Amino acid sequence: MSNKAIDNLLISISRLVAVDSAGVAIAEIDLREGGILIGGGNIGKTSILNAIRLFLLPEENFKDSAKKFGFSDKEGKFYTNDESFEHYFPSSTSFLILECDNYLGGPLPHCQILYRGNSDKLDYRRMFTSLRYEQIRHLFWDANAGEDGIGGRVEDLSPTKVQAFLKREDKHFKTLMRSAVIKDVIYANQLLNIDAMRFCLFPLSTTSDSDVDAFRALVRLLFDMKTGSDTVRLAIANIIESQKKERKDELNFDIDAFIAHNESLTRREELLKNIDNLRPEFESLSDSHQQLMKNRSAEDELMQYAMMVENRIGNENQALDLEKTQLEQIEVKTRSANKNCSDITDKQKKLEGEKKVLFRQHKKLDEIVQKTQLLINQYDESETIESIISGHRDHQSDKEEELALKQDAEKRQKELDELEEEIKKFEEMERRFQSSVNKQEFKLFNQLPKFIWEKVAAVNSEVAEANPERELTSSEKHAIESFTDLIEVNDLGYELFGVKLDAISVDGRESDQVKLDKTRAALEKSRKRAAEISAIGNETRLERVKAITALETEINRTKADIDLLLAFNSNAQQLNNVSEELDQAKIKEQRLEEQLESQKVVLAKERKAFELQKIKVDQIKLDLETFGNYHVRVKAELEANALPTIDFSVLPDHTVELNEENLQHRIKALQNKRQAKNEIVEKVQGFVRNQVLENDDKLMSAHIEDDLLDHAFQQLQLRYRGLDEEFDILRKNFVEHKHSVHAIINELKNNREMVRQFEQSINRSFKGVAINDLAEVEANIKVEARFSDLVSEIEHLDTHSDQKASDQFIERLKAFSKKFFPDGKAALLTMEQIVSGIAYRVKKQGQTGWESKSQSTSTIMLINIKLVEILLGRLRNSACTTQFPLIIDEGASVDSSQFDWLLPNMKQAGFRVLSASTNSASSEIIFKFGQHFRLDAMRTATPYSAARTIVFTGMPDSFITEGSALDREQLDMFGDADE
Repeated sequence: MSNKAIDNLLISISRLVAVDSAGVAIAEIDLREGGILIGGGNIGKTSILNAIRLFLLPEENFKDSAKKFGFSDKEGKFYTNDESFEHYFPSSTSFLILECDNYLGGPLPHCQILYRGNSDKLDYRRMFTSLRYEQIRHLFWDANAGEDGIGGRVEDLSPTKVQAFLKREDKHFKTLMRSAVIKDVIYANQLLNIDAMRFCLFPLSTTSDSDVDAFRALVRLLFDMKTGSDTVRLAIANIIESQKKERKDELNFDIDAFIAHNESLTRREELLKNIDNLRPEFESLSDSHQQLMKNRSAEDELMQYAMMVENRIGNENQALDLEKTQLEQIEVKTRSANKNCSDITDKQKKLEGEKKVLFRQHKKLDEIVQKTQLLINQYDESETIESIISGHRDHQSDKEEELALKQDAEKRQKELDELEEEIKKFEEMERRFQSSVNKQEFKLFNQLPKFIWEKVAAVNSEVAEANPERELTSSEKHAIESFTDLIEVNDLGYELFGVKLDAISVDGRESDQVKLDKTRAALEKSRKRAAEISAIGNETRLERVKAITALETEINRTKADIDLLLAFNSNAQQLNNVSEELDQAKIKEQRLEEQLESQKVVLAKERKAFELQKIKVDQIKLDLETFGNYHVRVKAELEANALPTIDFSVLPDHTVELNEENLQHRIKALQNKRQAKNEIVEKVQGFVRNQVLENDDKLMSAHIEDDLLDHAFQQLQLRYRGLDEEFDILRKNFVEHKHSVHAIINELKNNREMVRQFEQSINRSFKGVAINDLAEVEANIKVEARFSDLVSEIEHLDTHSDQKASDQFIERLKAFSKKFFPDGKAALLTMEQIVSGIAYRVKKQGQTGWESKSQSTSTIMLINIKLVEILLGRLRNSACTTQFPLIIDEGASVDSSQFDWLLPNMKQAGFRVLSASTNSASSEIIFKFGQHFRLDAMRTATPYSAARTIVFTGMPDSFITEGSALDREQLDMFGDADE
């Protein structure tokens, strides 16, 4: 078979692979022997087979996918663009691969790979490689992944990774995106050019748009053989269109546009006649237009006057504002000067009060300072104020104590008792110290060694100074020494049982004679004090009151003197400060007097300026009143004529004087123009109503601009000047229209004839063809009855005789359009509308007459398949043969007896029949197909997506007959391939 394939220039689609697409993780479908896909419902069996359409058609994206691919559900409802795109290319790991044995493009199979593009554009892209699928399979599926032996996803799978491998391994690798380039590659027909034919799928006779469109229609048929489908009719219509020699021969007749053109010519003729009848009105309008042009600037002149008045008022108002501002500024200055005078006067009054206060302060401080100075002068110059204050405080303390004793007898007695006890203590100390002085040799200091005495002194200095007035016994000395042995010596002194003791220096001790002298002095002082207190107690009540009064007076005087002495420095400084402030006040008083005189001069000047400015402001107000009167009148005139009163679009004329005479002249000119304009508007609108002028709504409005009226007049003027020429052009258009009627009639006849000729060509191809039990088949292409009636009615019309013939044709065409395109549909006549269907009549074997009853669904399907075979043969390059998949959806629903003829005949014709069915398919159907694919028998644990786990990677289950392709492939695996 291999040599035969080369001799026949065979192109055969051999394998389809879906990766993470169409509901599966991976499915590898061998297409060489056909077969049936078996599996549960809605797992993607049919959609996997339908994916072949994506390879056969040169499309770039899923936009308008219903028209391009015709993907639909079981009820015939088309899937949306997004649904189709996401079904086949749900992710970046989604790929569709088609392997093809192309002996024109080289000795090995090639692969076409589709993958996801831009999701926003719904596009998919193509790669072409001359490598076999087995050489690139590892890029898409890892046979060693997982523990179940099924295999799984390839990590990091991406289009980029695949492209990188193919670029490295395949010098013929290419990627294509544009539809025009894809078409040239997959439909290539340069049989002697290996590079051109390398990736061809179906070699068209030509790659013209018409052949490509015809092939599109047949691809739809290959995948849609349902007898209830409209696909057969549409395919026939497209093929008939594609067989026309020139693009201009295609039937694309816009009936509505043709009728509209005819009616447009009729309306134009009526319009030109109407314009010619209105010529007297135009001549009258010309006279009125001259009058309008004469006064065309009346509005501008009045608006100019209004603008100048408005500007003058604005200028005067600005001037008034400026002068008022100036007046206000002068008034402010006047008030300021007057206030300054008042402020200076107030400052003078305030300064006078401050001077009086300073005089009083100066007098008081001067008296206090002099009095204090007299007190200080009573002491020697060497005495400081602090020493004087200290003496006064001692004197005050003594007097206060003396006063307390005089005032409190109990206190005196208590102090006297304390003094007596103190005297007794001092007398005892005097006796003791006198005795010790007399017997110095017996003091412990003189009887004990120095180091022992120092330890005793550290413990108690009084004990160390004791005098037993006898010599110590040896036991006493021993006891003292033993005690002092307990005292430890350290660098800081002594320590006894952890108690720190300070060392007493021998040089620093006080002698008993010194102590005796001090005791006697203290005793004498106590005795003197006791005598004084006793004397107080002996005073009479009157003497005591006088003494107390004298003491209190003395104490108060002493306190006052102390206060004067303490405040002396401060009072002296304050006196000096007040003197300086008085001097400054006198200077300030002189300056204020000078300032007051200066401000009085300024005030007189500002008052005079204020009076002059007020006269100026009043004059401007008077002028504004006059211009305001002009403004009111001109504004009223503008409003009466619907003219703008603000935002004028004119320039001022400064030569015009703003007076009463000029205002009256402009108002009169405007009134004259308005009268003329009203007459012109009425005439122009009359021309609009008579359709001489086009109505753009502005000409029929209540207010029309002069420029628009002038433009309308110019249009009318041009129209009447060229009216004779327009009549000549119209007559030429009528002649051309008659010719077009004749051409359209011929076009309709020719298209009906082309349908008939195509039908005859199909029936010639059916001659001698046996289909199952049918001995003869004849096709009848049905033409829309209303189209046939139209052609029959107009076939004998003479479109060259007169106008009525064309009118008659138009009326018939209108009637056809109304019936053929109801409900306001666009009346665009195409071959798809003319061809309404195809029917077959058959003769069964052994019969002489045609069958009267309608054929079964299966029989019609067989005839349709044969029709597709015939039509594909016409499109294919005659030097080539192809093996194409032919899809029969839900094959289990077809009469099984039909497959006995269908499968071998289709195989001989170059088709490999593929079908899909649920698990309910009968074993008879499966046996007749010869091999079947249990699509959902395995599921991988490591898919690309959890939503797509189905895996089919092995060979199909088969009932193999010896010599089949699969049989040879199996034998090759065991070593017989060397034959």
